[in-house]
This record gives sequence, C-alpha cells and structure tokens, in this order.
Amino acid sequence: MKNIKSNVLKGTIYAILAGVFWAFSGIFGQLFFQEFADNALWITSFRLLVAGVILLAISYCHKPHQFFDILKNKKNYLELFAYAIVGILMLQLSFYACIQTSNAATATVLQFTSPVFLLIYLAVFRNKKLTVKLISFVLLTILGIFFLTTHGNITSMTLTPMSLGLGFLSAISVVTCSLIPKRLLQTYDVMNVTGWGMLIAGVIMNVVHPVWVIDFKLTPKSFILALGVAVIGTAIAFMLNMTAIKYISPVVAEVCAAMEPILAAVFSIFLFDLPFDFLTGLSMLVVLTSVSVLSIEEGKL
Repeated sequence: MKNIKSNVLKGTIYAILAGVFWAFSGIFGQLFFQEFADNALWITSFRLLVAGVILLAISYCHKPHQFFDILKNKKNYLELFAYAIVGILMLQLSFYACIQTSNAATATVLQFTSPVFLLIYLAVFRNKKLTVKLISFVLLTILGIFFLTTHGNITSMTLTPMSLGLGFLSAISVVTCSLIPKRLLQTYDVMNVTGWGMLIAGVIMNVVHPVWVIDFKLTPKSFILALGVAVIGTAIAFMLNMTAIKYISPVVAEVCAAMEPILAAVFSIFLFDLPFDFLTGLSMLVVLTSVSVLSIEEGKL
C-alpha cells in the first residue's frame, strides 16, 4: 500500500511538472509568434527534431548498451511509429492548426476535453467502471479551464466545423500519446522511447517543412525562444509526462497536466498584464482541487 501511494505521489508530481514546463513553452511560443513568426510549421519541425536529438543523446550517455534495444525487436515498430505519428506529430499539428483556424482559447479548451475521450475509451474498450466522482472531477477540470481560458465569454471561442474537428483531433492525440507507448514505457527507458518518438515525428515533419527553410528573421532572441520551446516545452515536458504515465493512470496524468493553463495564466498576469480577478482565481481553485482529489483517490486504489 505504501509503495502504491508513493508511486501515485511520484506520478502526480511528474505530471504536474510536465504541465509547468508546458506552460513555459506556451509563453516562449507566444513571444516567438508575437515578435517573429505567425507560421507554426517551422517551430513544430524544429522543436520535434531538437527534442528528439537531445533526449536520445541523454539516453545514449545514460544507458549506451540499451540504446538500440527498442529497435532490435520488430514487434515494437508498430507501437513506436504509431506513437510518433498518431500521437506526437498529430498532437502538434492539430493543436497549432486549430489555433490558426480559430484562436488559442478555443484550441486550449478543446484540447483539454481529452480526459472525456479517454474515459469513453476506458468504458467502451476496457470495460472499466467509471465512478461518479471521477467523471464529476474530470468535467469540473474542463469547466475550470474553460472559464480560465475564455473568462466565461463563450464568444471568445471561434467554433467552426474545421476548428471543432481539429480541436477534438488534438484531444484524441493527447489520449493516443498516453495509451500507445504504455507497454514500451514499462519495458524500455523513458528518455529512449520518447526520444525515438520525437525524432521519427521530427523527421516526418521536416519533409513537410524543413528546418533550414526559415521564413522569419533569425536573431539570437528568436533562436533562444525557439530553443526554449524545443528543450523546456517539448523534450523535458514530454519526458516528465511519459514518466508520470508509468506510475499513474492516464486520466489522472491528463488532469494533472491541466496545471499548464493555470501557470500560463499566472505568467501572463506578470508578462502580458492579464487582469487577475475573482473568476480567474476561482477557476484556478477548481482545477487545483480536481487534481488533488483525483490524485488522492488513485492512491486509495
């Protein structure tokens, strides 16, 4: 029982830290798009390729003799490529495409419906009995994110059939990122699995938009911001999230990742003069309460 609680606590901390680093990525990305570029294709190619190389380099230094183990077994190929393409790559492209066809608020709210899709999957395909408490706190988290992101103003969301489809596709991609590599993460090193996934996704993305095709002004500041997105918001954040899934259920991991919009809002208060009022504070409290309760409940299982 102690070990289970310890693992749940460990997994929860990893998942929350993933949200923290994703929030930093959002700020770096916002600054990058505001000052240098409005096309997300280059930054997506860059972040995936750089993150993959960094994680694989660390993996090789840490466990050189096990570096190619995942590639030696051909049974891993389907899961690894599915994780890279249907998970990582689809998540990156659909989220940014949703922003471009609507706005950031719409994309964020739609992406964080991912726990609902995960609950549907668990109920239909895994025959898992879902408790009222679990469903209630997942829905509360989504509601909190809605108010935090839109400030309760539904007109700030641009809901066209295209943006709705892309937003839900990004939510489903979050689910596939959590489910597909589960066996691989239990068998191989987290950095190795995530690194190969990132590298494969990055190579494919570079066919679409190569990193050497730069359509913005490259300066030290733009490069540092892009590097921040790649290292902090992609390599480190994904590694932490994948580590979390080793210890806790994907549902709890995804709800914990809801720390991202909370911290993004906190950073925006100081960096972009976002007003802080009762509704913002209440939304943050709702999300934090949901994260805490779900984590405690998982520790009782």
